[in-house]
Amino acid sequence: MTLTRRIGKILRALITALTAWIMIRLGEDGFILVSLLLSSALILFGVRNLIYYFSMARHMVNGRSILYIGVIAFDFGVFTLSIADHRGVFVALYLLGAHAFSGVIDILRAKEARQLEAPSWKLSLAEGIANIGFAAAAVVFGGFQGSMRDLTLIFAAGLFYSALLNLIAAFRKTAIVYIP
Repeated sequence: MTLTRRIGKILRALITALTAWIMIRLGEDGFILVSLLLSSALILFGVRNLIYYFSMARHMVNGRSILYIGVIAFDFGVFTLSIADHRGVFVALYLLGAHAFSGVIDILRAKEARQLEAPSWKLSLAEGIANIGFAAAAVVFGGFQGSMRDLTLIFAAGLFYSALLNLIAAFRKTAIVYIP
């Protein structure tokens, strides 16, 4: 990993931790920040993928998948922005789905990394288990009867955990493969 990427990961971790701290300080109003963060992140991810598709990926093999991912992410971002004023079940289910899906993907990546004997499979497995734990916490504490403060705290805890993982990744020694 280059020095620029390391600095970028450290800055991303600091901004993520600061955002989580602000959400905790805002309390019940932090829910609006959660909705805006989710929607803006998805919209930006979708736009980035669409720009990438139209500039380069349309000429690549299987480039249409970038287009589909961009359109779907953009649609989910706009949908999240439209339900931001409807507090409760929708966002709880959205958080649940996002964390559960991310957790399953991380566990599958850890399984593949373990088969390839990569040293980072334990961290990926821990990340997947933590994401599934955040999804379970969203169901138990923030579910259908839970308060918005509980959902905000669960999301802030997920952001703190993400910031911690970014810091770990930034300071981890990366292997360089030399081909003689």
